[in-house]
Amino acid sequence: MEIQLTSILFQAINFGVVLGALIYLLYKPILKLFEERSQRIAEGQKAAEEAIKGRERISVLEKSTKRKLEKEAAQVIERAVVEAEREKQRILDEAHDKAEEELNKLKSKWQIEKEQLKDQFHRDMVDAIIKVSQKIIGTHLADIKKQQQLIEQELERILKEL
Repeated sequence: MEIQLTSILFQAINFGVVLGALIYLLYKPILKLFEERSQRIAEGQKAAEEAIKGRERISVLEKSTKRKLEKEAAQVIERAVVEAEREKQRILDEAHDKAEEELNKLKSKWQIEKEQLKDQFHRDMVDAIIKVSQKIIGTHLADIKKQQQLIEQELERILKEL
């Protein structure tokens, strides 16, 4: 077995060509794919970090918005309670005024009716006394006006004493 230098040289050149072709055709594209993939992974990690930060910001915003809304809701409720209390007081005042007005009307009406009844009673009493006097005396007195004045004076005196 003899070592042939040409064969070794040819084998070395062949190996070099195959190695160059493999590096050029496979190794560089694979490295390029790996770089692109690592860039995509890095971009994905960046996007994930940004999404996490965005979620945190959204969470903070939600909490602050929720607090603001709760404060606003409390203020709205407080204003509604104050307004309802004012409206309640206004309605009560209005009802009180109407009741007072109605009471005054009823008192006035009662006073008028009382005066009318008193006058009617006075007239009926005068007529009754005149009739009783006529039956007792048996004659009709000549001057009815004087008789009525006399009776009215007596009735007024009696009413004053009561």
